[in-house]
Amino acid sequence: MDESEVKLLQEVAIRNAIATFRKKNAAEGRVASIPMVGIFWMDDAGTIFSEGVSLKDAEDYGDFKTFEGSHYDIWDKAVAANPKWKGLEYDEVPRGRVVYRKDAKKPEFIVYMPQRIAKHKNKLYNEFSLPSGFVRFDFSDEHYKM
Repeated sequence: MDESEVKLLQEVAIRNAIATFRKKNAAEGRVASIPMVGIFWMDDAGTIFSEGVSLKDAEDYGDFKTFEGSHYDIWDKAVAANPKWKGLEYDEVPRGRVVYRKDAKKPEFIVYMPQRIAKHKNKLYNEFSLPSGFVRFDFSDEHYKM
């Protein structure tokens, strides 16, 4: 198989996955929108700010689809939306990232975040239109530990 055939198969797999995820969201009474990948901050009170892109527009990054923005670059927008974070650095408010693992047999969204805000993880399903049954929370990444 040449590179163009592999790319075509990957595109078909993503389109099929998106259709599955939209149906799952609709069946659960949520908007049947395309799931997103991206970054977020969420404080202990559950206040959230996110920036992302739909799965169909996400960037390829090896075996993953991801949002190219960084917490550092978007911090000013987060503070503007949440003035109570003014005076803090971007890594002083709990933060995380949602990525999509491109696996035709077991596709999944992985949410990297600190355990500290795990009690609010259900908010992320709505924020990123994540389909239940296809999401794994990872609290072990050193980058997101507080």
